[in-house]
Amino acid sequence: MMNFCKNVFIILLVIMAYSCKKEDKPAPYKPRFVVEGWIEKDDYPYVIVTHNLPFFTAIDSAQLAEVVIRYAKVTVSDGTETEVLTGVTDKRYFPYFLYRGTSLKGATGGNYKLTVEYAGNTLEAETSIPKVTPLESVWFVSKPENKVQLNVRFKDEAADKNYYRLYTKLEKAKVFTPTLLSNQNDQYFNGKELQLQVNRGPENNLTSKHDPYFMKGDTVMVKFSGIPQSGFEFWNSLQDEVLNGSNPLVGSTKALKTNIKGPGVGIWCGYASTIYRVIAQ
Repeated sequence: MMNFCKNVFIILLVIMAYSCKKEDKPAPYKPRFVVEGWIEKDDYPYVIVTHNLPFFTAIDSAQLAEVVIRYAKVTVSDGTETEVLTGVTDKRYFPYFLYRGTSLKGATGGNYKLTVEYAGNTLEAETSIPKVTPLESVWFVSKPENKVQLNVRFKDEAADKNYYRLYTKLEKAKVFTPTLLSNQNDQYFNGKELQLQVNRGPENNLTSKHDPYFMKGDTVMVKFSGIPQSGFEFWNSLQDEVLNGSNPLVGSTKALKTNIKGPGVGIWCGYASTIYRVIAQ
C-alpha cells in the first residue's frame, strides 16, 4: 500500500477557502475536477477524484459529501494490461472514497496511462516509475528535551536526471507524511552524495503547532521515493503555494503544474519507493 498522506492535497481543496482570506478579489470560479492518483512499484494504482469549490464556499457536511466524485469510470493501462479501478471506502485517507486497482501493479521502468470519465468529461494523464535509489544511511542527531532530528544520505546516479520525495511516519501511524521541503532534484548534486537534515512535516495544513523532531525511542518509518519530472514539478509547485500562504486548489489554479489533461487539475504520479524502519536514538 502506498500510504502517502493525502490530507496535504485534499484538505487544501475543501478547507482552505474556509480559513484563508485574501485582500484581493479572487478570480471568477471555474468548475474543475481535481485528481490525485499514484502507482507505486509493486503496488496497485489508487486515484482520488473530487471537484474544486468557489473560493468563499461555506463548508458543511452536505457540501463536503458532494465534493467527492463516486461514479466515475477510472481506468489505468500499462500498454499491455488495462484495468478499471474499483471505488472503495478507505478511512486512512480524506475524503474517504477512492478508486483502487486489484490486478495491475507498478513496475520499475513502467509507463502508465490514467483515464477518468465522468458526466461526459474525460481526463487523461501519463506517468512512469523510475529506478529505485536507496538511502545509504539513516541516523538521528540529538536535540534538546530528549528529541532527535532525522538525517539521511544517498548517492545520486549521474547517468540520469533524478527527482526525489521523502516521507516519514511513526510506526503506529496509518499514512506517511511528506517532510518539510520534501522535494529534491539533482540539479546541484548530479552524481554526488547528498546528506539532508530532515524536518517532519505537519500531518495536515490545519495544524498551528508543529514539532519537526522525533522523540528518542520513537520507531520511525522513512519512505524515500524516486519520482518522474512531472511529479516533481507538481509537488514542488504545490509546496511553493503552501509556503507562500496562497490557495492553489480553491478558485485559482494557475500556479499548479498539473499533468492532468482535460477539465481538471492535480497529479497522476509513479513512485519508486523504499521504506526503512529505524529507532530514534
